[in-house]
Amino acid sequence: MFRNLFLSAALAVAAAPAMAERIDIDLAAITDDIVPTRVLAGDREFGGNGPHMVVDGRLLVTRGGTALVAEITFRAEETGGDGSFTRITRNFEVWRSERGERIDYVLGGGVDRAEWVSSPGCSFGCGFVGPHEDGALIVTRRFDGPLFSEITYLGDTAGDDISTDDNPHGDTSIREIRFRPITVETIE
Repeated sequence: MFRNLFLSAALAVAAAPAMAERIDIDLAAITDDIVPTRVLAGDREFGGNGPHMVVDGRLLVTRGGTALVAEITFRAEETGGDGSFTRITRNFEVWRSERGERIDYVLGGGVDRAEWVSSPGCSFGCGFVGPHEDGALIVTRRFDGPLFSEITYLGDTAGDDISTDDNPHGDTSIREIRFRPITVETIE
Protein backbone atom coordinates (compact mmCIF):
# COMPACT_ATOMS: atom_id res chain seq x y z
CA MET A 1 0.00 0.00 0.00
CA PHE A 2 2.82 2.42 0.87
CA ARG A 3 4.37 1.71 -2.53
CA ASN A 4 1.06 2.59 -4.32
CA LEU A 5 0.82 5.91 -2.43
CA PHE A 6 4.38 6.75 -3.45
CA LEU A 7 3.68 5.94 -7.12
CA SER A 8 0.44 8.01 -7.06
CA ALA A 9 2.26 11.01 -5.60
CA ALA A 10 5.06 10.71 -8.18
CA LEU A 11 2.55 10.54 -11.03
CA ALA A 12 0.69 13.58 -9.67
CA VAL A 13 3.91 15.64 -9.63
CA ALA A 14 4.83 14.53 -13.15
CA ALA A 15 1.36 15.44 -14.47
CA ALA A 16 1.21 18.88 -12.80
CA PRO A 17 0.74 21.62 -15.40
CA ALA A 18 3.40 24.25 -15.92
CA MET A 19 2.87 27.43 -13.95
CA ALA A 20 1.30 30.25 -15.94
CA GLU A 21 2.69 33.74 -15.52
CA ARG A 22 1.23 37.05 -16.66
CA ILE A 23 3.68 39.44 -18.28
CA ASP A 24 3.48 42.69 -20.21
CA ILE A 25 5.25 42.75 -23.56
CA ASP A 26 6.06 45.43 -26.09
CA LEU A 27 5.19 44.73 -29.70
CA ALA A 28 7.41 45.82 -32.57
CA ALA A 29 5.98 48.60 -34.73
CA ILE A 30 4.88 47.73 -38.25
CA THR A 31 7.04 49.87 -40.52
CA ASP A 32 6.36 48.03 -43.79
CA ASP A 33 3.93 49.92 -46.04
CA ILE A 34 0.41 48.55 -46.36
CA VAL A 35 -0.72 49.45 -49.87
CA PRO A 36 -4.04 48.18 -51.21
CA THR A 37 -4.04 47.64 -54.99
CA ARG A 38 -7.38 45.97 -55.73
CA VAL A 39 -10.33 48.10 -56.81
CA LEU A 40 -13.38 46.37 -55.28
CA ALA A 41 -15.86 49.09 -56.33
CA GLY A 42 -15.74 52.34 -58.32
CA ASP A 43 -12.44 53.53 -59.77
CA ARG A 44 -8.95 54.32 -58.40
CA GLU A 45 -9.79 57.92 -57.36
CA PHE A 46 -11.50 59.12 -54.15
CA GLY A 47 -11.95 62.57 -55.68
CA GLY A 48 -11.99 64.54 -52.42
CA ASN A 49 -14.63 62.23 -50.88
CA GLY A 50 -12.94 60.97 -47.72
CA PRO A 51 -12.04 58.19 -47.81
CA HIS A 52 -13.50 56.48 -44.76
CA MET A 53 -10.51 54.46 -43.52
CA VAL A 54 -10.68 51.41 -41.22
CA VAL A 55 -7.81 49.41 -39.74
CA ASP A 56 -8.71 46.16 -37.97
CA GLY A 57 -6.03 44.30 -36.05
CA ARG A 58 -5.87 41.08 -34.10
CA LEU A 59 -2.99 39.23 -32.53
CA LEU A 60 -2.44 35.58 -33.35
CA VAL A 61 -0.26 33.26 -31.25
CA THR A 62 2.01 31.37 -33.68
CA ARG A 63 5.09 29.14 -33.79
CA GLY A 64 3.90 27.02 -30.89
CA GLY A 65 3.46 30.08 -28.67
CA THR A 66 6.90 31.59 -29.33
CA ALA A 67 5.69 34.39 -31.63
CA LEU A 68 2.84 36.84 -32.08
CA VAL A 69 1.58 37.90 -35.50
CA ALA A 70 -0.58 40.97 -36.06
CA GLU A 71 -3.19 40.33 -38.73
CA ILE A 72 -3.99 43.77 -40.17
CA THR A 73 -6.90 44.51 -42.49
CA PHE A 74 -6.93 48.00 -44.02
CA ARG A 75 -9.81 49.30 -46.07
CA ALA A 76 -10.61 52.65 -47.61
CA GLU A 77 -13.96 53.64 -49.08
CA GLU A 78 -14.95 56.82 -50.88
CA THR A 79 -17.66 58.70 -48.92
CA GLY A 80 -19.36 59.97 -52.09
CA GLY A 81 -18.76 59.85 -55.82
CA ASP A 82 -18.86 56.34 -57.27
CA GLY A 83 -18.05 54.60 -53.96
CA SER A 84 -14.48 53.58 -54.80
CA PHE A 85 -13.43 50.86 -52.35
CA THR A 86 -10.28 48.86 -51.63
CA ARG A 87 -9.13 46.41 -48.96
CA ILE A 88 -5.98 44.47 -48.07
CA THR A 89 -5.07 42.00 -45.29
CA ARG A 90 -1.46 41.32 -44.30
CA ASN A 91 0.28 39.54 -41.44
CA PHE A 92 3.31 40.90 -39.58
CA GLU A 93 5.37 39.21 -36.86
CA VAL A 94 5.41 41.72 -33.99
CA TRP A 95 6.97 39.65 -31.19
CA ARG A 96 9.22 36.61 -30.86
CA SER A 97 10.37 34.85 -27.70
CA GLU A 98 13.95 35.64 -26.73
CA ARG A 99 14.13 33.79 -23.38
CA GLY A 100 12.25 30.63 -24.23
CA GLU A 101 8.92 31.80 -22.85
CA ARG A 102 5.84 30.52 -24.62
CA ILE A 103 2.62 32.52 -24.88
CA ASP A 104 -0.51 30.58 -24.13
CA TYR A 105 -3.03 33.41 -24.28
CA VAL A 106 -3.30 37.17 -24.95
CA LEU A 107 -5.21 38.54 -21.95
CA GLY A 108 -6.03 42.04 -23.12
CA GLY A 109 -5.57 44.22 -26.14
CA GLY A 110 -5.51 41.43 -28.70
CA VAL A 111 -8.16 42.93 -31.00
CA ASP A 112 -8.77 46.53 -32.06
CA ARG A 113 -10.40 48.71 -34.71
CA ALA A 114 -9.40 52.24 -35.67
CA GLU A 115 -11.48 54.28 -38.09
CA TRP A 116 -11.63 57.84 -39.33
CA VAL A 117 -12.48 59.92 -42.40
CA SER A 118 -9.42 61.29 -44.16
CA SER A 119 -9.24 64.89 -45.31
CA PRO A 120 -9.35 65.48 -49.07
CA GLY A 121 -6.10 66.03 -50.95
CA CYS A 122 -5.25 69.41 -52.42
CA SER A 123 -4.65 69.89 -56.15
CA PHE A 124 -3.07 73.34 -56.48
CA GLY A 125 -1.55 76.05 -54.30
CA CYS A 126 -1.49 74.22 -50.98
CA GLY A 127 1.15 75.08 -48.41
CA PHE A 128 2.07 72.00 -46.38
CA VAL A 129 3.90 71.86 -43.09
CA GLY A 130 5.20 68.34 -42.61
CA PRO A 131 5.71 65.30 -44.82
CA HIS A 132 3.46 65.16 -47.86
CA GLU A 133 3.07 63.41 -51.21
CA ASP A 134 0.94 64.09 -54.28
CA GLY A 135 -1.07 66.91 -52.72
CA ALA A 136 -1.75 65.26 -49.35
CA LEU A 137 -0.23 65.22 -45.89
CA ILE A 138 1.20 62.07 -44.35
CA VAL A 139 -0.62 62.11 -41.02
CA THR A 140 -0.11 60.32 -37.70
CA ARG A 141 -3.27 59.74 -35.66
CA ARG A 142 -3.28 58.63 -32.04
CA PHE A 143 -5.79 56.10 -30.73
CA ASP A 144 -7.01 55.11 -27.26
CA GLY A 145 -8.02 51.53 -28.10
CA PRO A 146 -6.61 48.40 -26.50
CA LEU A 147 -4.06 47.61 -29.26
CA PHE A 148 -3.33 50.58 -31.54
CA SER A 149 -1.36 53.54 -30.23
CA GLU A 150 -0.56 55.42 -33.48
CA ILE A 151 -1.22 54.93 -37.17
CA THR A 152 0.62 56.93 -39.84
CA TYR A 153 -1.13 57.08 -43.21
CA LEU A 154 -1.67 58.89 -46.50
CA GLY A 155 -5.34 59.36 -47.42
CA ASP A 156 -6.87 61.07 -50.45
CA THR A 157 -4.33 62.57 -52.85
CA ALA A 158 -4.45 64.84 -55.89
CA GLY A 159 -4.13 61.86 -58.26
CA ASP A 160 -5.25 58.26 -58.29
CA ASP A 161 -5.51 56.91 -54.76
CA ILE A 162 -5.75 53.13 -55.11
CA SER A 163 -2.28 52.02 -56.18
CA THR A 164 -1.42 49.83 -59.16
CA ASP A 165 1.71 48.48 -57.40
CA ASP A 166 3.23 48.00 -53.93
CA ASN A 167 4.94 51.41 -53.99
CA PRO A 168 3.05 53.66 -51.53
CA HIS A 169 4.30 56.99 -52.96
CA GLY A 170 1.29 59.19 -53.69
CA ASP A 171 -1.23 56.44 -52.93
CA THR A 172 -3.65 55.80 -50.08
CA SER A 173 -1.65 53.64 -47.67
CA ILE A 174 -0.66 52.86 -44.10
CA ARG A 175 2.95 53.81 -43.42
CA GLU A 176 3.39 52.73 -39.79
CA ILE A 177 1.42 51.17 -36.93
CA ARG A 178 2.55 51.45 -33.31
CA PHE A 179 1.04 49.34 -30.54
CA ARG A 180 0.34 49.64 -26.84
CA PRO A 181 2.02 47.15 -24.48
CA ILE A 182 -0.15 44.05 -24.02
CA THR A 183 -0.55 41.49 -21.25
CA VAL A 184 -0.09 37.81 -22.06
CA GLU A 185 -0.13 34.58 -20.12
CA THR A 186 3.01 32.50 -20.56
CA ILE A 187 3.88 28.91 -19.79
CA GLU A 188 7.54 28.20 -19.11
